[in-house]
Amino acid sequence: MGDATEMNLLQEGNVARQGPVRTGLQRTFMTIVLACIAVTLEIYYSICAGACSYLRGTIFGVNLEYVGIGYMVCIILLSILKKDTLLLVLLSAGVGIEFYLIAFQVWHNTYCLYCLAFAAIVFLLFAVNFKRDRTMLCVVSTVAALIFFSIFFKGSLAPTYSYTLQINPIERSLCESLKTFTA
Repeated sequence: MGDATEMNLLQEGNVARQGPVRTGLQRTFMTIVLACIAVTLEIYYSICAGACSYLRGTIFGVNLEYVGIGYMVCIILLSILKKDTLLLVLLSAGVGIEFYLIAFQVWHNTYCLYCLAFAAIVFLLFAVNFKRDRTMLCVVSTVAALIFFSIFFKGSLAPTYSYTLQINPIERSLCESLKTFTA
């Protein structure tokens, strides 16, 4: 080993090598936590017949609640498997889809807090995992998802009373007990 300057460079090199690893682990952890929060939101939304229950949407006949849960499970798996490029493509596609769904709510002047919270989580996940050198890939997948989703999405607004009459008393008590935790 040489002088102190050489040893400092080696130590700085070790720190520099550990920095991205630590940041990558933090990003993975943050991605998994945010995705789990989104899944929890979707589950809560699907069992509660609150004010948002009249907003409904499907793609290929599958309710968006289930699509959202499956989407977040894929996000978690890709994050664990360290498939960063595929994760970024999926997240940027999610951004395009959320833009469409927010526009749907604005167009109908009807807003769902759960849907907007889910969208905020998708936007946060995208920001956490964004890589500047993949900007064009993000733009292409966002636009493609926006076009694809606008063609195949079927959304509807139904009056609240049509869903509240179908509430199971057990579901109602579960929703009310969950409201005490969130309030």
